[in-house]
Amino acid sequence: MHDVAVVGAGPSGLLAAAEATRHDFDVVVFEEHGKVGVPDHCAGLLSVSGLDSLGLQPPNSVVQNAIVGAKIYSPSGHSLLIEREKREALVVNRSLFDQWLADRAEKKGVQIKTDAHVNKIVTDGQKYTLTLKSVGESIQSRFVCLAEGSRCQISQQLGFPSVPKSSKYPAYQFEIEGADIDPRHVEMFYGRKISTGFFAWVIPFGEGKARVGLASRDESKRRLKSSMKNHPVISERVEGAKIRRGLGGIVLVGKPIERTSIGNAVVTGDAAGHVKATTGGGVILGGVAARIAGQVIRKRLLKDEFEQGLDEYSAQWRAKLEREFRAMFIAQKFLTSLSDKGLDSLIHDVSEYRLLEVVEKSGDMDKQKRVLLELAKNPMAYIAGLKAIRYLSPLI
Repeated sequence: MHDVAVVGAGPSGLLAAAEATRHDFDVVVFEEHGKVGVPDHCAGLLSVSGLDSLGLQPPNSVVQNAIVGAKIYSPSGHSLLIEREKREALVVNRSLFDQWLADRAEKKGVQIKTDAHVNKIVTDGQKYTLTLKSVGESIQSRFVCLAEGSRCQISQQLGFPSVPKSSKYPAYQFEIEGADIDPRHVEMFYGRKISTGFFAWVIPFGEGKARVGLASRDESKRRLKSSMKNHPVISERVEGAKIRRGLGGIVLVGKPIERTSIGNAVVTGDAAGHVKATTGGGVILGGVAARIAGQVIRKRLLKDEFEQGLDEYSAQWRAKLEREFRAMFIAQKFLTSLSDKGLDSLIHDVSEYRLLEVVEKSGDMDKQKRVLLELAKNPMAYIAGLKAIRYLSPLI
């Protein structure tokens, strides 16, 4: 009988486990793959402020590059440069980052079991029984934290809603080397010929290396290959470069699920939809929610409170993050409602009406509600939005 069982050794699961394990509670993490962090499915771009908010300072062996700004391209090629003097984000090796989080959790007393695929979970109201597919073994736990990713297969068995299919966009990226790329800036490319519903990206990680990727409602790999061949800027970035490897994944663009706690079980991370709809990033805000989950579970264990359930977790993360998720979801819906002409108009006017000053002053990579509200109150942003809305996509 374990005190806490965590399903999934991604950042959310590991951060939740590290919080719950304090005071020598018996916390175990089950990871279906043979090694934590493998395979990786992430672009590895994490904000410095977000890492600080989680109390994380990744070692140099994990960090590949530092980013000071982002360049955003409209469908017609007009660009915006959002830049600050200090480093804004770190590019990390996600496999090594996850392994570092695992080492950190183990030093706090967490047990991590790999090749441990949980395929069934049941409860009698007092405890949870998890069955491991690989060995046919069952284990029991008083509390459960489900951080299994966007498939939501285990959480559904306990009655949790799953992340809707419409919120899951296929993504694909190549890692390249030998490219002539500015190592200081991330580049983002919008346009329906590139992607429907999202964007393409170029993320440099030093010494001519970069991750070139794309998410879309459909055919992400085909669209990426076409952009690398035909897009005037992306093709220039990859010219003469060698592809080291390709990898696929899922980007989430929806809202958090409606219910994240039932009895003594919680859902966090991608399985809970704790992802920024504007960029698909989930490590930081998902990590904030995951730490809350671990803290609430630890509180119950300290007080021997097993009857109250874990609704406090849902209340706390919603109070802290729900408005952020909602604001980013609305912004994503607005952007994807525009045709290419609408996107061109909006990106042009952000520069023309000096709205970049608002973004650079109030912007935050993770908590985007503040800058979105500042823009909403700005008369020039209102005009830019009205002009862009003239070009609603005929596909919506």
